[in-house]
Amino acid sequence: MVLVESMLEKDYCFHLEANPNVVVYFPQPKTFMVNSKLLKNREYTPDFEVHFRGGRKAYVEVKKDFSSLDTVYLHKLEIAAIEMRQAGYDFLCVDEPQIRINPLLQNLRKLQRYRDRLTNNSGTLTLLRNAVPHPRTLKDLIANPLGIRLETIYKLIANGQITANLSVAKLSLDAEVRYA
Repeated sequence: MVLVESMLEKDYCFHLEANPNVVVYFPQPKTFMVNSKLLKNREYTPDFEVHFRGGRKAYVEVKKDFSSLDTVYLHKLEIAAIEMRQAGYDFLCVDEPQIRINPLLQNLRKLQRYRDRLTNNSGTLTLLRNAVPHPRTLKDLIANPLGIRLETIYKLIANGQITANLSVAKLSLDAEVRYA
C-alpha cells in the first residue's frame, strides 16, 4: 500500500506498478532545501522516487497541468532539479494527460487487483503454453482444456507473463494476447 496526496498520484502508481522497468518506488521520498536569488530556504519534496532496472533513478513531480503553475514554483522545480541531477537522479515532470490515458489506465486499474509479484506462476504458464501454444485472443486462452480460469489468466497478464496491448481497447475476450 502506498500513501499518496491526490487521486492523480494514485493513478500514476498504476503506471509505476505495471512498468516492468520499475524496480521500486517511494512516495514523498526526500525534502530538498532550495536556495537561489529568488528563493531562500524553501522546501521542496518531489512526489516520488523511482528506481529503474539498470540502475537509473529519478525523482518525479506529478501535476494536473504544469503550464498553469506560477513562475516562482517553476523556478523552485528548476533549482531542485539541479540538485537532483548532481545527486545522480533524473527529474521527471508528469502531468494528467500522460497519466489518464484511456483505455490504458482503466485496464491498469482492473489488472492491479490480480498483480502479485511474490507468486511464481511459471507452472501454470507452462501448462497453459502447452495447452494453447499460439493464442490470438484472450478468448483462446480461456477456452483452454485444463480449466485455467480467467482470474488466473488476468494474474499472468498483470504480472507480465502474458502480454496484451492495454492501450488499444478495454481488456475483453477479444483482446489480442501473446506469451511474453
